[in-house]
Formats: sequence, C-alpha cells, structure tokens
Amino acid sequence: MIKAQSLALYKNRPVLVLEVRDRIEIRLDDASSLRVRDKDLVLLHDGPVKALPAAAPGGDFDTARRMLGASPLSWTELAELVFGETGPSQALACWEEAAKGALFRIEEGLPFPLDDEAVAREAQKRARKEGEAAEKAAFLERAKKIRAERRKNEGTETQTSFEEQDGRFLSEIEALAYGKSAKSKTCVELGLTESPEAAQSFLISVEYWDETVNPHPYRAGCALAAPKVEIGPDLGELPRKDLSSMLSWAIDNAWSKDPDDAIGWDGHYVWVHVADPASAILPEAAADKEALARGSTLYLPELTSPMLPDEALRRFGLGLGDEPSPGAGARSPALSFRIELAEDASVASVEAMASTVRVRRCSYGQADAIMAAGEAPELAALAALASRRRERRVANGAVEIDIPEVRIKVEGEGRGREVSIEPVPDDSSSGVVREMMLLAGEAAARWAFERSLAFPFYGQEAPSDMNDIARGVDLGEGRKSLASQFARRRLMRAGMWGPGPSAHRGLGLPFYAQVTSPLRRYQDLLGHMQLRALLAGRSPLDADEVSRRCALAQAASAATRQAERASDLHWALAYLQRRPSWTGEAILVGGAGAAAWQAYIPELGLETKLKLGPDRSLDETVRLKLARLDLATLESTFDELR
Repeated sequence: MIKAQSLALYKNRPVLVLEVRDRIEIRLDDASSLRVRDKDLVLLHDGPVKALPAAAPGGDFDTARRMLGASPLSWTELAELVFGETGPSQALACWEEAAKGALFRIEEGLPFPLDDEAVAREAQKRARKEGEAAEKAAFLERAKKIRAERRKNEGTETQTSFEEQDGRFLSEIEALAYGKSAKSKTCVELGLTESPEAAQSFLISVEYWDETVNPHPYRAGCALAAPKVEIGPDLGELPRKDLSSMLSWAIDNAWSKDPDDAIGWDGHYVWVHVADPASAILPEAAADKEALARGSTLYLPELTSPMLPDEALRRFGLGLGDEPSPGAGARSPALSFRIELAEDASVASVEAMASTVRVRRCSYGQADAIMAAGEAPELAALAALASRRRERRVANGAVEIDIPEVRIKVEGEGRGREVSIEPVPDDSSSGVVREMMLLAGEAAARWAFERSLAFPFYGQEAPSDMNDIARGVDLGEGRKSLASQFARRRLMRAGMWGPGPSAHRGLGLPFYAQVTSPLRRYQDLLGHMQLRALLAGRSPLDADEVSRRCALAQAASAATRQAERASDLHWALAYLQRRPSWTGEAILVGGAGAAAWQAYIPELGLETKLKLGPDRSLDETVRLKLARLDLATLESTFDELR
C-alpha cells in the first residue's frame, strides 16, 4: 500500500509521495506536483523520505542477476542482494539499472533478471545502437563541414565528401525532400525545418542533388510510369463504318506522340475522328479504375506518364499503322462525329458512330506548308469553316487569350541532362484544329443533351466585367497588348464539370464537353463510355455516378497539373542556373501604379515581380539580368539592366 513519504514509480519515473487521500499527491523529479490514483503508482521504497534521493553508487548487479536465475523479486530484495542495504538510494539505483534493460527487465513495476542469452542479445543490441549513434554523429559532422566548405568555396570542389555509410541518412532526408515522408529526425539534428523545401535546399547545398533532380511529381503523388494493367479485347458491340475512302488529318505539335484526334471534310460534313479506347474499356475495368485514379496523362519536360497502359496508344492512336504509300495515311479504329453546319456556322445535325478511318499524321508546320501549296483542298475548306466558327464564338462572348508559350525540353539522364527552352510556333493550322475540336465538343454535348444522356458536360460562367485593360489597347504596328491578355486571364472563372449541360461562356458555346482526348483525359474517356453504351443499347452510368467520377478525375487531374506547373518552373530555373549571367527582355503585364510590377519573360515563359518606379507603363519592355534563384522554393529575382 502506498503511503506518504514513500518512494514510488509513476509512468516509469521515480516520484516522492507527499500525501495520501482519495487522490495521492506526488512530487516529480522536476519539482512539479500532481494528484494521481493509487493504481497509477508502483511502490519503490516504503521510506520515509522527504526528498527524492540520489541513486547509490556501485553495486554488483551482474552477480545478483546470476544468483537469482529467473526469479522475480521486489526492489528492496534486489537492493539487499546488490548493496547489502535496503535504503531508498539503493532501491533507486536498482530501478535505474533495471531501466537500462541490460541485466534486468521491468514487468508490472518489478525487476526480473535476464538469462545469459538475453544479456548477450541486449549487449549486441546496445553495441549496435552505440555504433549507429557514432555513425550518425560522424555523418552530422561531415554534412555540416561539407555545407560550410561549399558556402565558403562556391564553385570549387569540397575537401570533405560523404562516405558509403552516410547513404541511409541521406536517403532519409531525400524521402522528406520527395514528400514521401513528413518527418526527418536527421533534418532536425542538422538544424533544418522538417519541410520538403528545406530538405531539398540542404541536398543541393552539399551537392548531393543538383538542378537535374525534380522532386515535384513525387510530392504531388503522381505515377511516373504507364499503368501495368491489360485493356482486354474489343467489345465488338458496334459495327464500324468504313470511312477509309476519305483521307483525314491528325495534326499536332511536332513533338506529340499520342495522336488521338483527326479531322476530315467530305464536301458537306465536317468529320472529327477520335481514338476509341472505350471500344475495349468498360466502367470498373482495371484500365478504367487506373485512368480514374490518375485523371489525366502527366506531361513533364523530362518524361510522359500516360493515363492508360502503353498498349492503348499502339491499338487506338490515329494514323500510327503502316501507310500503303507515303502520305496515303494509315487505317485506324475511331469514334467519329459527323457534323453538319448551318449557314450561320451553327451545328445543324450530329451523328456519332464507330468507324475505321484513314489518317495522315503531320505537324502544324507541315500542315501550314501543305495548305500554302494548295495540296489539300479539304484542309483549306476546314480552315474557312474554322474561321466562321471562331467569328461566331467571339460574337457569342468568347474570350480569347493569346500569351506566347514556350516548350521546355529535357534530354538525357542524370547530371548530364540537357535543358532547352524554345518558343511554341504560332502556326495557323493549330487554330484550325482547335476550332474543330471545340466544334466536336459542342456537337457531342448537343448529341448527349438531345438524348437525355448523363454526360461529363463542361461549362464556365462568364468572366467578371471586362475592365479597360482586359479589353486591350491598340499598340500599333500589329503589336498585341500582352497586358490585356493577362488581365483577361485573371478575370476568367473556373470551369465546372457535371452530368447536366451548361453554357461555356469563355468559349462562347451553348453546350460543351471535352471528348477529343480519351487517351489522355479521363472525362473524355468517360464521355466515350457513356456515348458507346447508349449506341450499343447498354445502360449508361446514371447522373450521380457521372458526377462522382467527374469529381474524382478533377481532383486527380489537379495534382497532375500542380506537378506539371511546378516541374516547368523547376526546369526553367534549372536552365537559368546554368546561365548565371543571363540577360533578356520582359514585358510589364500588371501592377500598374504600384512599386511591384508583374512582368512576363516570353523567352522563358516565366512570370516574375519587378521592383520598379510608378513611372512605367503596361506593355513596356524592360531589359533584365538574373539576380538570384532558389530551386528549392522555386523563386527567382531579376534586376533591371540599365
């Protein structure tokens, strides 16, 4: 029974019992007091003691252990064996020794002796821990020394380097930098905050990482390889209409490797052909589940991670087969939309069908050259229709945003990677293809609406009232106001997915759904699955399920977009890091009248803030030089070059 002025254990800490009532008042070793229950304490010594004593020195614990064998005993009995005395100091010394776990263990508050085999195991474990502690201490010392040498002698090789056994500590820091773990004791011991950015900054500072390590897709949780699932055979539920007598065109960027749409003209109808993976993928199939989890294909400067398994592109990509002769096109399965336009360029009728098409692939630049040479009258006809469609959309309130884009390309492996930045050409055929894809989106949405089909419709509310800047100003000499384009972008509202139709005000369309990229966007694939189910007489997914899938895909795609944006910025800064004396031009696109101006660097596709005086103007060109950059925080600073 616990009584006042005795010595007890509370949560494996020695305490002094002060007073015993309905609750027991105790004093801890830090002089604080608590009131606890009787069952929370284990008696260490009856006392009486008025203060926590110091543990008695000395004592032959190993001999006592050997004498006891496996028998349990009380603390005072152990003290008698070890010291020949049973005072509180001796009992406390016995508890401290048992707490080490080398010769005794504590069970239910009492000491139990370990046998020789257990003692040997504990000794090995202790030696291993001491060795690990020594390795950790050596690593911390090396790491701090390397970082100090690197800061002092920037640009030269450090005298100190990491050793092979340091790998596990560096791997722990890497796990935090990649976002694979939220904690790192090693980072704390190095005096770092436990954040991915701090871990990355450290790894760069000691030259374990360099600018070629991009952690952002890992932090966003993106898969970096194609799904390892099978798609399965074609369902064979819809007969394919043979459209191979008409040559269709898959036109894209020169670097594109996943052709999933093509356009054609038969003299009366516009044809938009789309890759047909839904011919073999049903809802809840393995490929469908994987695609839904990813939301979209991940496009990074250094790699592409597709939404669907690799076989999807081989089976369903348009125009990828062998051509019977150069330029004749290759036969491909497709889901085709036959669209009739009225005199005012509105959609008069739509028919959707499974098909076999003949597709010729080319880049935008090649298509421009073909049209200029008059070699493809069907493309010229589509270009004229595209112009009419664009005029109609603009008249209906479409907001066009034209900001120069760049392509960041990373080639090679490891630290030998090459980073390049090149402008995306403004080819006229890209505008033709874009209009045809928007036309297909409107046509498919109208087709679904007319049949009361739950569909992944995509709408957007009208932007807030356009201010004078967003309307644009005439700069003369054919120059566009870049500031007005950024102002328009700021005023745009987020798009909305849902199973019911709504107007897309930003595009100037009364109906819209994205349906032309089912190999790389989940909502497009979902639309195809719904459309095919209706055509085949199967039950489509209901509105609630379509809504659920749209929400899940949108969340997954948001992570993908985050990884893509952060990766593009990372590689742009990596490009600059290799060019510390970079100079170039920026255009002021925002922040008029303020000290901090928003500027856009077209050469890099990079937005930045500049501290300039108020006596500047929007669309003014400013010469800049690189001042500093920080890869870990994705921050860069530029100074005006005078």
